[in-house]
Amino acid sequence: MSPPDGADNTETEQFVPPTRLTVTRWRQWVTGGFFALCWFLFAVANLQTFILTGKPSPLVFGLAETLIATFFILRVPPRRISQKLSEWVVAGLGTFLPLLLRATLDETNWFAEALLLFGSLLQVAAVVSINRSFALVPALRELKTDGAYRFVRHPIYASYVVSLGGFLWANYSLDNLFVTVVSLGFMIWRISLEETLLGQTPEYRRYRDLVRWRLLPGVW
Repeated sequence: MSPPDGADNTETEQFVPPTRLTVTRWRQWVTGGFFALCWFLFAVANLQTFILTGKPSPLVFGLAETLIATFFILRVPPRRISQKLSEWVVAGLGTFLPLLLRATLDETNWFAEALLLFGSLLQVAAVVSINRSFALVPALRELKTDGAYRFVRHPIYASYVVSLGGFLWANYSLDNLFVTVVSLGFMIWRISLEETLLGQTPEYRRYRDLVRWRLLPGVW
């Protein structure tokens, strides 16, 4: 899910008052600690579900989300980050709604489990590609154009489409269906917000001309 993609190294930096900079750093530490705690509790819950049901899907999903949490904690400071409360709310809901997904006690569907595993592998490749430029809210960091970013502009979100689909298939319920649909809606909203900010830099506009697709090659 997903994080904004980069920063413009040619942009003229604006003066940031020390007080505001300190507040911003404290905000990042507080939100980082809170989000990391949520991810940790999610991973523990999925481990318990795996032990209870024997299904690989909650374990794979939990491990993939733990990787996201690790890179989030180790992220580099942004050159610019959105200060809009609405965008922080959208990012928070879009990030943590999938954590409400729960495994069911149905018989294991190995095709669905394989799809989830494939999506998780895509997620790992995308996270490794963006490395410490990871973020939740729209922000400008180092622009990444290699690895998974050669194919689509938002490969982490693309991996979530596959993973969420695989998890829903393996653990279908009306609650999981609702969480998945709403999560995908927030994902598309986040992409729009991130593209608006990143599109202000000439570097990203050049990258956007080279990589046409936002999420799915040949589709969008």
